[in-house]
Amino acid sequence: MRRDLLEAFAAKLSPDDIVVIEATENAMSAAAGIGPHVEKVIITPRSRLTRSTPACWRYASGFLPEVWIPDEPTQALRRQVTRRNQIVRQRSRLKNIIQSILHIAT
Repeated sequence: MRRDLLEAFAAKLSPDDIVVIEATENAMSAAAGIGPHVEKVIITPRSRLTRSTPACWRYASGFLPEVWIPDEPTQALRRQVTRRNQIVRQRSRLKNIIQSILHIAT
C-alpha cells in the first residue's frame, strides 16, 4: 500500500461516505488515511466479508461486526509499550551475550 495512492483514493470519496475495510495488518493505517475524508471507517473481520453478500448490505442490515479502532492517545501508548518491550528484550539478549563471552574467557 502506498500512501500517495491511498490519499488519491481518499480524495475521491465524499464526506458522507462510509468505508468498510477488512482487518489486515495495514487496516489501521488505511483507516487513518481515509478517516478525515469520510463520515465513518469500519474495520471488520475478513471472515465476515463474502462475495455473495456485499458489505454495504451487511452494514445496512446491522450484520457487519466492527473492530474497535483505538483513539490516538491509546495508539501512542501501545507504541510506547511495544517499544519498551523491544528494548527490554534487546537488553536481555546483550546481557546474555556478554555473560557467555565472560564465561568463555574464564
